[in-house]
Amino acid sequence: MELYHLVFPLLLLLLSLTTSSADLPSHGCYWTETCQSKWIGGCGSGRIVVDQSDDCHGLCSESKYPPCIPFYTRFHCCKPESPKLTDRCTKCKNKIDFGDEYICCTDCSYPHVIDKSTKLGYCKTRAELALQLKPHEVFTWITGPWMKCSSPCDGGLRYRDVGCFGKIEDRSIAHYPVDDNKCVDAEMPARQEPCNLESCSDYSIGDSNSGTPKRMSPWAILLLIILFFVGIGGLGFAGYTLYKRRKNQSKGFVYIMLEGYS
Repeated sequence: MELYHLVFPLLLLLLSLTTSSADLPSHGCYWTETCQSKWIGGCGSGRIVVDQSDDCHGLCSESKYPPCIPFYTRFHCCKPESPKLTDRCTKCKNKIDFGDEYICCTDCSYPHVIDKSTKLGYCKTRAELALQLKPHEVFTWITGPWMKCSSPCDGGLRYRDVGCFGKIEDRSIAHYPVDDNKCVDAEMPARQEPCNLESCSDYSIGDSNSGTPKRMSPWAILLLIILFFVGIGGLGFAGYTLYKRRKNQSKGFVYIMLEGYS
């Protein structure tokens, strides 16, 4: 019995060391199927131990993973890899922000990075480690319409709204407001400018001496037309009245002359 306890662990260790690398996953993490010594066991070349447990923390079925004897356990092994370029990271909540890029797992599980300079890491779910470049953000000044001048003459000021807006390249998202310090100060358009610099006195003299006739309003033109026709009608009525009066006077004179001969 004592010989069994000595030989069996050695056989397990030899079995784990002679396991072909072709039988191991090409990326991600996995639990070792055989139990290994807690002190001299391991994951093999090119893989790191991230955890250990007799029952894989409840994830291993008893039919495929029999219980380990004392001082033996199973190792959770992961193969570090460089991330592959993808476009899936933006939709994942579990991602690491590296400034100009995101690191994620292709199944959106949490990524583990062991070297920030090379971004070497792994995904515990056997998914691939991925990298996505952040969309380039462009900042520009946007101006609003000019407001009404503060004075009609003698110089005034007019204002407009000027703000810094950002936009993502190659996207249909509209401009969105950001802090003004994100835009270049030297390229900022003017928020105010002078207007109506003419002198008010020159403006009034110029109006009085202007040879250009002012346009009459339609109501004034209509009033003149009515007065014209009223005047024509008045002259016609006066002429008719004078004509009737003269005619009546000539008839009366003839009547008097004839009456004298009778």
